[in-house]
Amino acid sequence: MKRIFIGISLLVLLCSCASTNQIGKTETHYPLIDTRLRIHKYKENIQWKIFPAHKTSLTRYCSKHFIWEDIKPIYRLVNEEMKWVYRVSRNKKNQ
Repeated sequence: MKRIFIGISLLVLLCSCASTNQIGKTETHYPLIDTRLRIHKYKENIQWKIFPAHKTSLTRYCSKHFIWEDIKPIYRLVNEEMKWVYRVSRNKKNQ
């Protein structure tokens, strides 16, 4: 009886601890700090992304908060020089 219990519990532990990354690649997540000084992480580097002229924001999945977020670039004065900052808000899909 003990062997059956140990076998079943070992099987459950081994099956539930499998990685979701089937290929075995390491995934790179790029950090982005928004206007509220919160850290977000995305699979692509948003700071080097060229935003389309016809769209004011991009929607990306945040791997830190596990939700879809809208990212809007804003060019404004920061510490006496003009810089790109990013306003991040929840996408309507999540609400």
